[in-house]
Amino acid sequence: MQRRMKDGETKIIPADRLLLSDPTHVCVVVRDVEKTAQTYASLFGVGPFVIRLMKTPRSHASVGGVPAEYTLKFGYARTSTITLELVETVEGRTSYSDFLEKHGEGLHHIGYRASPPFDEELRRWERLGIGTLQVNYRDDKRYGWAYMDTQAIVGSIIEIVCDPALGWWESLALANDLKGPMNK
Repeated sequence: MQRRMKDGETKIIPADRLLLSDPTHVCVVVRDVEKTAQTYASLFGVGPFVIRLMKTPRSHASVGGVPAEYTLKFGYARTSTITLELVETVEGRTSYSDFLEKHGEGLHHIGYRASPPFDEELRRWERLGIGTLQVNYRDDKRYGWAYMDTQAIVGSIIEIVCDPALGWWESLALANDLKGPMNK
């Protein structure tokens, strides 16, 4: 039986390990990245957005444990502390297209940095009994990203991103042309 906390008491759960660092981004699944980016920019002053098309070969990815090939369109806008990521599936089956079919547009995941090598990070999650929904390796297989099957556990999907120091996330965060209203 757990001891009741006293008023003003603080505790850390779990006290013995941390797997996740500060969140780097939140991702919203959309039907049209460019249209949604324009809406965020014009209505809410979020942006500018960098739009990026990414084709992933079957040799680098899997969805639900099955090798997959797909093309995605991303939109990234940096705020003061976090990146807003918009994603659209252009071609192929992805966890995004599954999400869109089941829930419609909406918040897909929260992304966290994790330490390479990528396979070792995936094994740590596996030892905790947490599988993957989608896995994407970089050309250098020490790096990649994965959506962990955490929806039923914590109420959202967690993405782990294992990239080299000053990988494309840092490049995005440091880019002068991405200074939005919060980073003048």
